[in-house]
Amino acid sequence: MTTNAHDGRPTAAPTPTSPSVRALRVLAGGSLLALFVSFVLTVVVVLEDAISGDGRSGVFVDVAFWTLAAGAVTGLAAAVAPRATLEYRVRAVAVTAAWALAVIAPLVALVD
Repeated sequence: MTTNAHDGRPTAAPTPTSPSVRALRVLAGGSLLALFVSFVLTVVVVLEDAISGDGRSGVFVDVAFWTLAAGAVTGLAAAVAPRATLEYRVRAVAVTAAWALAVIAPLVALVD
């Protein structure tokens, strides 16, 4: 166990095989690119549904776009937050959440 420099509380050190903070920031940047691709796929799904479907969007389309927004905020926070502000475990969970939201958004739009 190591101690946090700010308040002396013990914090769990990452394992030797876990990625560094810099690697997590790179993964967070990659999640932003994945979110852009996911946005394009979501728009394609919504437009295809509008043309060939009933012509109106349902609540799942709104949920899909809000999922993309949440993923973008999460990925951006994981990428640019200073090391002292965001603990390692929180940053790792934020990167994982951003990637998961990028995958989920087009699938939610397909439900509609």
